[in-house]
Amino acid sequence: MKSMTGYGRGEAQGGSYDVAVEISSVNRKALDVSVAIPKEWAMLERQVSERVRTALARGAVRVLVQISTRSDASTLSVDDLAVHKTLDHLTELARARGMRSAQMGYDTLLRVVQMHRDDGSSSARRSEEVVAPLVQGALEQAIVSFISMREREGAALAEDLLTRNEHLLDIVACIKVAAKETVPNYRDLLLQRLKQLGLELDLSDERLLKELAFFADRADNAEEITRLESHLEQFRTTIEQARAKEEPVGRKLEFLIQEINREFNTIGSKANNIEITRHVLDAKNEVERQREQVQNLE
Repeated sequence: MKSMTGYGRGEAQGGSYDVAVEISSVNRKALDVSVAIPKEWAMLERQVSERVRTALARGAVRVLVQISTRSDASTLSVDDLAVHKTLDHLTELARARGMRSAQMGYDTLLRVVQMHRDDGSSSARRSEEVVAPLVQGALEQAIVSFISMREREGAALAEDLLTRNEHLLDIVACIKVAAKETVPNYRDLLLQRLKQLGLELDLSDERLLKELAFFADRADNAEEITRLESHLEQFRTTIEQARAKEEPVGRKLEFLIQEINREFNTIGSKANNIEITRHVLDAKNEVERQREQVQNLE
């Protein structure tokens, strides 16, 4: 069970290159991966993005790839093979024209080197086989660190959600107790009002019994209580199973919270009991806190 927020960093060195990869994420219903990488290494962006997507399920994820050349590296990057080929070709041309190859001195060599001096893009292409493994290694380190942080936060969220779930079960139990007094309280109040109006009726009066039966049916919340207890149990087992299997559960928990909130709303609309209304308000506040926490889960 993982949080959707996290941070991870990895580093690798090789040849004349230093590579650092940072991964950070915030909440998002779907998975959105963006990769920032130097433009001369844009050819590596796709494989970085694909690797991150295999490791995550939800969240807005930003990957920052930094590739730098160490200061002790040569500042002159030359295509050695091309230089040698050009010099050999010039030597052959000179011999063909009866010229001595010794006439080609330092100035000629410098001109040939400048002809084949690398620009940034050609250097990047030839160095890809060196840099790509470094990026991959740093990326794997960053992913491990990133997921570890997500798991720690996810474990803390799970504990909080389970505690709140138990509180909701306690509230449901209180509602069940209060519901038993709803009809008797309404009956006593009704008789009191009738007495105040000078219309004293016997408890066996058919009109009174019909009114009480109608009220009892309208105020009955047994079905909502049953569904609530089922949803809350599913909520608990979903979290516990996710802990064991490390599966994304955010969307399922969001659905269950929606249904739990719906049942409390229905109970509240039926309630003609101040105590039940108070319990429903407490429950809705707790459900809203759960909703905010669940939105942080992958």
